[in-house]
Amino acid sequence: MKRPYRILLGISLILGFAGWLSVDEIGRALFERQIEQQVGWDLRDDLEAGLHVGFCGTGSPLPDPGRGGACTFVIAGERVYLFDAGEGAAESMALMGVLPSEVEAVFLTHFHSDHINGLGALALQHVFRGSVSEPLPVYGGPGVERVVNGFNEAYALDHQYRVEHIGKEAAPAEGFELEARPQTLNSSALTTIFEQDGVRIGAFEVSHPSVLPAWGYRVDFGRRSVVISGDTTYTQALVDAARGADLLVHEALAPELVSYIELVARRYNHEGLALVMKSIPGYHASPADAVRAANEAGVTRLALTHLIPGLPNHMFDDLFTAGAEAAFNGDFWVVADGDVVTMPENSRVQYLNVR
Repeated sequence: MKRPYRILLGISLILGFAGWLSVDEIGRALFERQIEQQVGWDLRDDLEAGLHVGFCGTGSPLPDPGRGGACTFVIAGERVYLFDAGEGAAESMALMGVLPSEVEAVFLTHFHSDHINGLGALALQHVFRGSVSEPLPVYGGPGVERVVNGFNEAYALDHQYRVEHIGKEAAPAEGFELEARPQTLNSSALTTIFEQDGVRIGAFEVSHPSVLPAWGYRVDFGRRSVVISGDTTYTQALVDAARGADLLVHEALAPELVSYIELVARRYNHEGLALVMKSIPGYHASPADAVRAANEAGVTRLALTHLIPGLPNHMFDDLFTAGAEAAFNGDFWVVADGDVVTMPENSRVQYLNVR
């Protein structure tokens, strides 16, 4: 049988089968398949041994239907660490095959709302997807106690209701709690604040005036390493901390696009928005700043996140970067929610989307 006839026969069979099934049956089959994949999927099963970086929130406080609040997870071996927990962090992680119950600890870069407002939902999902019975550690600079205590108090009644309704076995009260682990840096330089099973996490000061503390982080595991900038302008401490790293994850603001938002806001008498757009370029890095930092640190892989303003899709990447990537001799990505940079111990680095 010639190929065109085979194709026609195949189409006929598919249409006939679809006609035989009811719409409800098809819908149920699709639903069951989706639930099987969502509940049974663990991203770690798809990854080689090494260090892997997932982008569970690449947006900013500006409204963006496709990007969640600041959220980056790092998988080191079998362990999962979360850096910032903006709006939708827990939900986005789950959609990427990483259960919130698997998070060993959270590391906050600073206490702006778009970096912390997912902590409450994270604590809830931390229990429900794994019956965790211990508080979730939250690391950060001075002030992290106030943040954590505030979330614990705000969600106290909700947690009480959950325990009473579901029972202590499935929802241990202690598992709903966040536990502050305040740290102090004696200088702006990279300082180790956490070590576990070959994973070393260090913090360093960045410049995000007038926000104090404002930190970036470096994670080392085996032969692989990643540096996460947090919110910052170009900062020498970041350059120093990133030397020799495999990947630099850097926030970025597009000055020309932000200026246009300011212009339109004034045209429509939205003075509050206009003032925000006028002020924020002074404490965020541009794509060119991020490229400069990566080049000076000798990093050959750069991922831009916390995009201001957000982009609908990758068609707009060049508009956002304004040619900055031309000065970078390495892998350059403007990342989206669901993206992962995989860095296996003994094979090549890959960039993919898992959502």
